[in-house]
Amino acid sequence: MALRGDAQIYNVNIDYIGINTAERGGMLSYSSASGITVLEYLPSPSGFKPAGIQYNDIEFFEHDREPYPELHRRVDEPLAVVGVVMDGDIETNWVHPVGTIMPGQSAYVGPSGTITNSSSFGGVEIGHFIGTLRSEPSLLTYMGLGSSRVAIDPETKTQITINNPDDRIFVISPGFIKVHLNMKRRIR
Repeated sequence: MALRGDAQIYNVNIDYIGINTAERGGMLSYSSASGITVLEYLPSPSGFKPAGIQYNDIEFFEHDREPYPELHRRVDEPLAVVGVVMDGDIETNWVHPVGTIMPGQSAYVGPSGTITNSSSFGGVEIGHFIGTLRSEPSLLTYMGLGSSRVAIDPETKTQITINNPDDRIFVISPGFIKVHLNMKRRIR
């Protein structure tokens, strides 16, 4: 879980689609795929415009074999509209600290969708940290969340796996911290 329930959310944008599976709580940035504006976690924030914090998990799930996960938690499927928190106080563990994070310190977009206290990664300032880091180390799914699917390629007749669990990409998190996000004022 990458977002805690202790949040005050003032503005959620539902204008764009998310293309990759990933855990909620990280910083999505605007990208382009086949001329369409999409949102995704980017390996490097330099030169990209951030959209906000991903509000729901994006994952593949099988409608035939499992109960609808959206009844139990916030979840979207890839290539669907994604909720993005633009303004509010969010507690997340998508953090990449450089040194010690202090309350009131500026928050920037970091590598791989994380939020950092250093502008050296080239990310835009998105708000400020409200609290201090609570140590709860964990692995976050940067890409490859949810059920996998096996299919036969019609041309080559070989088996292909979509969203293979062996291909998951993880980001290491040191713990949770509360961030005040103010995207409307900072990204215009």
